Amino acid sequence: MSTQSAIIKVGKKKNMYRTDRDRRDNRLALFNVIPIFAWYLIFNAIPIGIGLYLAFSEWNALAAAPRFIGIQNFVTFFTSPEYVRLLFRQFFIGGLAVGANFILSFFLGMMLNVPIRLKGFFRVCDYMPSVTAVSTTTAVFVALLMPFDGGLNSLLENLGMDPVIWTHSTNWMIFWIIIYTVWRSIGPAAILWLSGLQSIDPQLYEAARVDGANKVQEVMNVTIPGLRYTASFIVLTGIIGMMQMFDAVMFISAGGPVGTTDVIAFRIFRDGARSFNLGMAGASSVVVGLVTLVFSLIFLNLWLKKGEKEAEK
Repeated sequence: MSTQSAIIKVGKKKNMYRTDRDRRDNRLALFNVIPIFAWYLIFNAIPIGIGLYLAFSEWNALAAAPRFIGIQNFVTFFTSPEYVRLLFRQFFIGGLAVGANFILSFFLGMMLNVPIRLKGFFRVCDYMPSVTAVSTTTAVFVALLMPFDGGLNSLLENLGMDPVIWTHSTNWMIFWIIIYTVWRSIGPAAILWLSGLQSIDPQLYEAARVDGANKVQEVMNVTIPGLRYTASFIVLTGIIGMMQMFDAVMFISAGGPVGTTDVIAFRIFRDGARSFNLGMAGASSVVVGLVTLVFSLIFLNLWLKKGEKEAEK
């Protein structure tokens, strides 16, 4: 056998081994990816498709099949004062919660960044509310807000103050809905702020101190600019969470008193699960999804343009 033939044979064997290894790697990759696609298909893509179909249909879940009615559900949504009012109330209550969470989580993230003992313990405690069962935490809030034997009124009585009928006060119930929403979401936001703070180059702080900057000037000129992308992510996820605010309203206030805490997400639940008006529930879900997408795109566009202008300066 000539030297050239031996080289060709060895090369073919290597190519065969490489091909077998590539095929094995491809099968392993597919084995890892298929469950993710299956999860997305079953729990995301299919429900979205069903919701879109129902949005253009009339169905009470008892008839043989949905009846196609075109855009009638969307016409009902935008011509009915109730749906539009609930949508704006979602903006109002959710916006207050997002703003409060943005500010409070920033200061909490700075506190968690302080090098102290047991800092890991405090970070875990900060994150715990977000992973605790909603049914449990809302039950605690309801127990605290009970009119006569609730924890808050017992505290007020011990302090010599008159009890408050929390569940019949419109302003107080909005306040407690916001408090619960912020309490649930402040942990993940604070952890994001913490990761952003730790990603800032310490040399920037040293340079600022050399220039004579005080603590406030360090925060304004080093910390805040360095957290630009962290802030944008927190606001963006806050907008998405604002349009999905449902559990606090359902379990704590049930939309009361007199509908002052009722929001569009809770109305979607009532239309679909209680009234069996699945067409309106689907149409409302599509509207909420589109509104969330539009607000997110507007925010990203304005934020990115602002960043480009600052970079040019």
